[in-house]
Amino acid sequence: MSNLYLLLLVILVITLMVVGFLWYRREHLLLNKLKEILLKEENDENVDLGFEETTELRAEPLNPEQAIEALSVARKREFERMNMLENYRRDYIGNVAHELKTPIFAIQGYIDAVFEDPGMDRETLELFLSKASKNSARLAQITSDLDMITKYESGFLTLHMDDFDLLQLAHEVVESMELQAKEKNISVQVVALGDNYWVHADRSRISQVLTNLVYNSIRYGKQDGHTRLRLSNTLEKIIIEVADNGIGIPQEHQSRIFERFYRVDKHRNRATGGSGLGLAICKHIVEAHGEIIGLMSTEGAGSVFSFSLKSVRKD
Repeated sequence: MSNLYLLLLVILVITLMVVGFLWYRREHLLLNKLKEILLKEENDENVDLGFEETTELRAEPLNPEQAIEALSVARKREFERMNMLENYRRDYIGNVAHELKTPIFAIQGYIDAVFEDPGMDRETLELFLSKASKNSARLAQITSDLDMITKYESGFLTLHMDDFDLLQLAHEVVESMELQAKEKNISVQVVALGDNYWVHADRSRISQVLTNLVYNSIRYGKQDGHTRLRLSNTLEKIIIEVADNGIGIPQEHQSRIFERFYRVDKHRNRATGGSGLGLAICKHIVEAHGEIIGLMSTEGAGSVFSFSLKSVRKD
């Protein structure tokens, strides 16, 4: 009897040990899996679980409550991020649709007016067709700018870096803006001391940045005003500034001025044309060169847009 009792006791102990081991193994695997998920979340640059140091998560064991709570926080923040991206996507699509439909409706309206009045006099006919053509050009510009900014943001547009004379490019840009400046009698000048302004950059893209900035300066400039494209050589960098005495930008709008489709004055912007993407494209081009574009502006007094490029010494 005692032998049987001893055998049963041994079997019971072994059974408890096996059950205990299996339970421990199950919990260990579960916690390891949770830890793996949490570490993956923690290493994601867009997710912050609130841990001060990732090493603490690796070194200290987690109990189920801590692991589940941390995972819940991660999932909540991931959901918030996805919700933010969805709102961003919705706003972007809405802005694109709004920008495209304005010239489309204008074109349709002028063409319909021509069809509905077969006896329209030639002067009115030419006026309507001219306005339809302008809106068609604006539609083409919006489409082209959308394609370009999408390529920048997707990383598909590469820069063709080379050494070139930035001062020469600045003069070319200013000369190309002469007709626009004449319409408002705005003086546009290049201001630079010396002649050593060689940089290492993508010439065509920098030309686009300068053209956009000078064009905006003229477009929002005051009648009989001035625009200055200033270059300064700090040996390591060339500082580029496009300054004017135009209408300026209100303080509350300055932090968002480089956003896609953001308009300080929607009526004024649409009246003067443009895609609403020019400054956003400038920002992407400058940042692709490893630099930052900045703005200083006072409403009613003017604005200064500035950025820098890597200088190249030419003896």
